[in-house]
Amino acid sequence: MRRLFVAAAALLYVGFLVLDLTRAADSAPLKFAAISLCFAAALPGARTADGRLTALALAFAVCADRFLLAPDGRYLLGVSLFCVVQALYCARLARWRGGIRRCMLALRLLPLAAFLFAQDTLPTLVLLYFVNLVCSALEAVCFRPASRQTRLFAMGLALLICCDICVGAFNLGLWTGFTRIGMWLFYLPSQVLVVLSADPKGV
Repeated sequence: MRRLFVAAAALLYVGFLVLDLTRAADSAPLKFAAISLCFAAALPGARTADGRLTALALAFAVCADRFLLAPDGRYLLGVSLFCVVQALYCARLARWRGGIRRCMLALRLLPLAAFLFAQDTLPTLVLLYFVNLVCSALEAVCFRPASRQTRLFAMGLALLICCDICVGAFNLGLWTGFTRIGMWLFYLPSQVLVVLSADPKGV
């Protein structure tokens, strides 16, 4: 079943990358189908507490991508939902560790102080999201004892950081030839790895 999921995701991945490179058609439907596939693939693992957290996080990711891929691009709502995703990943790591590390929790919550001074909510939410993503990636990378599960999760979050760097660079007009493609070049593999990290049977 996992092999079928990876194969289907790979087909969709190649499909939307070809469309992005050639600009032959809108790739958004294939991208949304790929992320929806990741959520569907995570559902069988929801029999466990870890699987439920992962499936719920991917459900919010699907909703976030629905808003971000829409022609009108409802970015505030999309980023807000991605903040929820990161909160669920934090809960997943806390469950593995048996509690939340206080120093990391303080760092995760620090961007909330920006709301006291921010005139625009979106940049503050982006900061909150990205800081929490980096914290989760660091915790996953440094998790001991390391396991196949933690390694896959760490790799998924590392790829997600690469995706978000591309998003930021593209919005700043930097290296747009690559970053336009790079967003999803990294994003779908990151989500596939997150799904596999919750599956004890692997690929």
